Parts: sequence; structure tokens; C-alpha cells
Amino acid sequence: MQVWPQTYIPIIGEAQVAYMLDSFYSPQALTVQMEEQAHQFIIAYQDDIPVAFAAYSPLNPDTWKLHKLYILPQVQGKGIGKQMVHYIKNGVSATGAKSLILNVNIYNASAIAFYNRYGFQHLRDEDIDIGNGYFMNDHVYQLAL
Repeated sequence: MQVWPQTYIPIIGEAQVAYMLDSFYSPQALTVQMEEQAHQFIIAYQDDIPVAFAAYSPLNPDTWKLHKLYILPQVQGKGIGKQMVHYIKNGVSATGAKSLILNVNIYNASAIAFYNRYGFQHLRDEDIDIGNGYFMNDHVYQLAL
């Protein structure tokens, strides 16, 4: 996972990044996300090379959650994230859902700016205990569909 260390070590530190990568991106964790939690994954390619991915799932018939959206640093700012959000938004809208929500670290300024540009609105803040003494300190954003 090339994006996480560059993005999150300055925010949450190396130990928490390692813990979170193991907790959320191990083969076992990804299998649970896909098979038991109904996360849908998409991958964006540039010249047959994977450069971005996202995962999303329904929380209820009206609300879906964007769990992950990561783009390699060397291709950020080239419209790939916007295309992925547009794809997800269209797919979620087709289900009849009314909103797409996401969590973003309160110190991840570039991601916050991206979501604000796309029209997501800040709903609330939350601190999520992820175990081992670590917390995710997040803004929750919502995009009305």
C-alpha cells in the first residue's frame, strides 16, 4: 500500500499505520470486507497499471458508505478520483439511495479539500476506537444524491 505511509505517518505515526494496514488490508480482512460486509471494490488503471482503488457498500437502502478511496501520489490531481467518485455516485444513485457518506481523518487536508470540491458536506466528527489503544479521529461527510 504505497499511499498510506506517505499520507498517514505524518498524521498518526508509523506504529498506528502498521496496525491499521494489518487490521484493514490483510488478505483475511479484505476477504471479510468483500464476502461478509458486501464491500464492492473498483480499481482504476492507467496504461494497464493499477493506480487507484475504492470500496463502498450499503449501510441501509437510503445510505451507502465510501470506505476507501486511494490514488497513487504520482497520478493524484489528474481527475482519477473524481471519475471514481462519479462512478460510485452513479451506481449508488441507481439503487435508489439518497446519500453517500464517508469518514476522513480530520488532519488529511488534501482529502478534505477533494471531498469539499466534489460537494460532500461535513456532518459531524467522531472518534472511533480501533483497538490497541488507537483511535481514528474523523470527519464524517455526506453527499446528497
